[in-house]
Amino acid sequence: MKSIGTNQSRAKAGQRGLSCRKATWLVPAASLALMAASGCGGTSSKVIITPPQSKPAQLYFAPTMGDIYASTYTIDHTAMTFARKVYGFDQSPAAGGTITDSGIASKLSNGIVSLGITYNETTSGVITVYNPPLIGSWAVELPGHAALVGMKDATNFTPVVPTLACPSIATPQSFLFLTIPTLLNTAETTIGEGNWSPQLETAYGSVDISTSGTTVQFNNVSQSTLPAFNGGKPGAPSIPAPASTTAACTQSYYGYMIGVPNAVTIINPGENNTPNPPSAAIGIGPSGFLVEDAGTSTVAGEPYVNVLGAGYGAIGLPKPTSALSTSAVASAHYSGFLYGSGGPVNANQSGPGFSLIGSFGYSNLKSSCPTLPAPTTPTILYGGEFANNDPSANASGNCDLAIDLGTQDSSNNGLYPAATVYVTAGFPKNGITTPYSFPAVAIAGAINGKYAIFLLGVDTSGSPSQAWGIYLLQSN
Repeated sequence: MKSIGTNQSRAKAGQRGLSCRKATWLVPAASLALMAASGCGGTSSKVIITPPQSKPAQLYFAPTMGDIYASTYTIDHTAMTFARKVYGFDQSPAAGGTITDSGIASKLSNGIVSLGITYNETTSGVITVYNPPLIGSWAVELPGHAALVGMKDATNFTPVVPTLACPSIATPQSFLFLTIPTLLNTAETTIGEGNWSPQLETAYGSVDISTSGTTVQFNNVSQSTLPAFNGGKPGAPSIPAPASTTAACTQSYYGYMIGVPNAVTIINPGENNTPNPPSAAIGIGPSGFLVEDAGTSTVAGEPYVNVLGAGYGAIGLPKPTSALSTSAVASAHYSGFLYGSGGPVNANQSGPGFSLIGSFGYSNLKSSCPTLPAPTTPTILYGGEFANNDPSANASGNCDLAIDLGTQDSSNNGLYPAATVYVTAGFPKNGITTPYSFPAVAIAGAINGKYAIFLLGVDTSGSPSQAWGIYLLQSN
């Protein structure tokens, strides 16, 4: 059994999916009139406006991220529409989730997809219809293979993975993965709920996956902590995953998902946010894009099911069969998201995170960028966020960041364990207004013939100190 997003620490962090929602009277959409009704526990009625329905060409699963419960996205490139359905609202599972957003999808000249919201329902049950569509939500997509989405009402981006079918991997395939971090924790000496420790918990790893019918086998699971927090060398997490795990792929509200240790289902979290049996949910796309929601755990000191990643879960891709040409990877053009987890967890204080859409590789010439404390090497990419978080106004983003992938690991194709991120004084989330850098680990490979780069680092020089994720899909 599985109810992704009912983790109590997640609910406390965001309060996105409320277990007791105020009822609302809703009159026809044309008038947009709203009247409050009685609160939880009383008698109330609710007239639901049927949201616009699309006929999706593609179903994607999105893991729990911050204040957003696990959800599905549908993007129809024929009708040019989209819809997001969230699971975890206080409704019966028979209702099959709540459509929180739907509207139009339009592809920009730089390949980024604008998601214009025409229908929205909040966690308190208030419905709004937008005409013209509300802009400010974006997707970077390799249609039918992988996508990254940032919604206007969300504090975090989310990776989304196709789930129209179970994976078919008769010959074992090696994958690389990175943790998707929660709030940074560099102060505690034990694993806690709702945060991620680079000293104690998994930062990256590899796994061999094969399937036989609906049975999915995870073998040779290898996990490492962030080298920069272990004397420059990868360390073993304090609670490592089993070296092998047998799971099953079944059909669920999210599409065809791999459940560990149980099948993925949805149940009502209940008015008291009652926890449910632990389970991780993993989706693998047709070209190997991997996304894990780490679910919940009942083991003390281990707030997630330790299959692959820590924190919210993991993002991954097929391990290249031969060493990559790092200069070729660094010279491609990319679009994606810059993510700051927020933190640190220290004395009950935490700074705000961020989620910005950006681009990299549109200019590999350091001279075209603002002052960066970065070397000139063939392994470096320059880029940054789009001004005002709006890619519709410019073909490429600002140039106020750089990623130096560094040297590819000699025994793990596609792994860059000593990457570095360089931040200019002008980057809008630079809280100290001076240039600096921080260590990271990156993985790179191909998804449906396009390069992808995923990076995880820990920024203790900026303000606030926080974990960073940079997630890029090739756009040229």
